Amino acid sequence: MFIFNQGNREIQVELTNRKVDNINQTNLIMLLYVAIFLMPILSFAVDQNQWSNRVNVSFTTIQDAINNANAGDTILVPAGIYYEHVIVNKTVLLVGENSNTTIIDGSNSGTIVQITADGVGITGFRIQNSGYGWTRQGVYVYRANNCTIKGNSLYNACHNIRLNYSFNSQAIENRIDGPSDGVTMYGIRIENSVNCSATGNHVSVRVGAIHLENATECIVRNNYLAKNDQGIRLYSPCTRNLITENTVSDNNYDGMIATMPPDTTFFDNRIFHNNFINDTNPFIVQSTGTKWDDGLEGNYWARLQNSDLDKNGIADLPYVFGTERDNYPLMGQFTSYDVSSGFRINVTSDSKIDDFACFPFNNTIRMYVSERVANQAQGFCRIAIPHSLINQTYQVMIDGVNPDFVNHTLHDDGTSRWIYFNYMLSQHEVIIVPEFHSFLALVMIAWILMVPILLVFHRKKTR
Repeated sequence: MFIFNQGNREIQVELTNRKVDNINQTNLIMLLYVAIFLMPILSFAVDQNQWSNRVNVSFTTIQDAINNANAGDTILVPAGIYYEHVIVNKTVLLVGENSNTTIIDGSNSGTIVQITADGVGITGFRIQNSGYGWTRQGVYVYRANNCTIKGNSLYNACHNIRLNYSFNSQAIENRIDGPSDGVTMYGIRIENSVNCSATGNHVSVRVGAIHLENATECIVRNNYLAKNDQGIRLYSPCTRNLITENTVSDNNYDGMIATMPPDTTFFDNRIFHNNFINDTNPFIVQSTGTKWDDGLEGNYWARLQNSDLDKNGIADLPYVFGTERDNYPLMGQFTSYDVSSGFRINVTSDSKIDDFACFPFNNTIRMYVSERVANQAQGFCRIAIPHSLINQTYQVMIDGVNPDFVNHTLHDDGTSRWIYFNYMLSQHEVIIVPEFHSFLALVMIAWILMVPILLVFHRKKTR
């Protein structure tokens, strides 16, 4: 019995239990005709009727689509300009067609997108023109948790992304710009929130690129913050936050750490592995309790003029500013590379690094180094390599020959090993392999060549 559902009707095509040899030729031909021709047509008709029962509704505004959506729905928004103020009060995913051409414009009259439901995601939009004012935001997550703002372009909003009274929300890989001649405020604000993060964002032309206030256990990682008034701002109380792997470049200040009110204290905030480049002034610090290194490595400060006589990539003297102290300032810029299965290789270098690659199948790291500044004569690399990727003493080759200086025993914490090497500069290929890698390669090649010979010998002996 074959059963097809067509709307609310049930259509049955039933075959009898008689044997085929008892069916006359005419009935057999008719049966084959039904099986071959009518059944596909009937099936097609059923499918068409099922689709016709679906209701397809188009909306002229994003807000109408949200109002008619159910929790868990994905709303796909085609390219175009949408002049509206959107309130997302359901757990939905808003997906724009393109972050340059799918535009939500606030007409300079208030917050553009406000999120008040948990688990909301917004990606692929250009969000612009909130107008200037303390209560005007580009994307405002208010008393909502587990929200993700990812891959958007924001322009000319007073507070571009603001997470307020939120838990476990994220701002990821957004690009935030402002008019160079306009009054602008903050790129990303995280306040009164716990376990939130700002990762991989590009923020420029802001009063403050990233601002934390009353933030606890939040992470600011791998952002590029350029041409702002202040790169990073922390206002009290801020506790147990991590600021790492950011590049803060060409700002008026690296950042600001201040207590408001004055009797509030900071503690257990960690700031390390950041690059502070070409900033006019250092941090303004009106409080203490911030750790500027991880006990082994600190930050790179371009303004710092220091020596490295022991050749380890760490300055010989701490960097002291006000009451603060970076005990292990880096002599080159810090970069972390994701290489395989969640592993990362950390590199500190005063050289420009291109085409960094790790090949776990043969335990090899390859990269190209060249001058970072004009007429640079020498360069160095300080590298932390996880044992899970390469757990040997390493051989470093620069264009196929040994470098000028190598230190294989810089540091080992049981998880990774740090090495250091330097070289004369133009442009070089750097290869890092285990010391016995070449020997093993020869053994493997010899074994591969010997296997066919042994098989032939074995067959002849058997015969």
